[in-house]
Amino acid sequence: MKSIGILGVGQAGGNIADIASTMGFQTALINTNQRDGLANTGVEKKYFVPGYNGAGQDRSIGIKAVHDNSQDLIDFVKQSFRNIKLLLVAFSTDGGTGSGMSPLLIKLLLDQMPGTNIGAIAIVPEQNVLAGNRINAAECIEELSKIQQISSVFLVDNDQIRKLNPQSSKQHIYHSANHQVMAAINHVLEVTQKSSVYGNFDETDLMRILQTRGVTIISSAEITDAKTASDTCSKIYQSLENSVFCPIESASPIRAGLIYEGSENMSKLINVPSIFEKIGEPLQLFEGTYNSEWDPTVTIILAGLSFPTNRLLSLEQSLEKNKDRLQNLMKKEHTQKYESRVSWSYNLKPKKQAGSLSNERFPE
Repeated sequence: MKSIGILGVGQAGGNIADIASTMGFQTALINTNQRDGLANTGVEKKYFVPGYNGAGQDRSIGIKAVHDNSQDLIDFVKQSFRNIKLLLVAFSTDGGTGSGMSPLLIKLLLDQMPGTNIGAIAIVPEQNVLAGNRINAAECIEELSKIQQISSVFLVDNDQIRKLNPQSSKQHIYHSANHQVMAAINHVLEVTQKSSVYGNFDETDLMRILQTRGVTIISSAEITDAKTASDTCSKIYQSLENSVFCPIESASPIRAGLIYEGSENMSKLINVPSIFEKIGEPLQLFEGTYNSEWDPTVTIILAGLSFPTNRLLSLEQSLEKNKDRLQNLMKKEHTQKYESRVSWSYNLKPKKQAGSLSNERFPE
């Protein structure tokens, strides 16, 4: 049984949990819309918040759903996961249910589930989403970043998938992003079950990394064509830039993992100081080396990174640019009305006295 559990919140989170279930993770989902949750057939344990039929991209509805059902939600999560060391709450930041419920739910679970580390898989929308989605994402990520006891936060960036597949449909972008993040987490978890005489990367190492507060990235680079240590570094950097996660903007992770799988000969091209010269030297590094006949691959885990300010500001810039227009739209919703130019004529129509119709006799 895997030591990491995946709790999907909202439609996007449910889709991630669905993929995770096929990989053998313990999974569960929470939703305010039963129809969305029923589509996730791979997830057996489901909680549909009573009295709700979706959140309509309104974060306040998701927040209210947690406040109104906090104990039931906590009980559901406790009953759904057994013997896990890390629970990752998966959700989209730009909707209503996942974005609204998840930060508050994480706070509650941290308080009610001592001994279980809790982190997040948070989906960052593409830059072309509309104003309401941008506002939701900004609010959600700000709340998430302020949770003191939270473990690793994986920021899945849909823009990264769009960059590599510019003509893809939204459905393809979403499915590819969801699958890639779970494949990355599953891979490093599976490595902890391997044995090597050259140095093991065990589950304790992985959990030490993933317990780190801040943003976490996982990427793998095939180095088959590398000829020098410099080539290997370049391929690792490229894999980080093209990963499913928000790109690194500030160096110096707090903790890191470095896993090599391949022939002993190619392992000579891994120069740890050179790799971290550009990324920044971590406080702790956990390594694992495994001889394999497969294509030589370097997997790197960086934890404790800062939230990607530039990437998140790119979502907010259009809001700032259109601040006056957006504020006027909100004002308009509550103030707009139509005033007739012929209101003076309303008094020209004859008016019957009250009760006159009921007293009138109709001809036989």
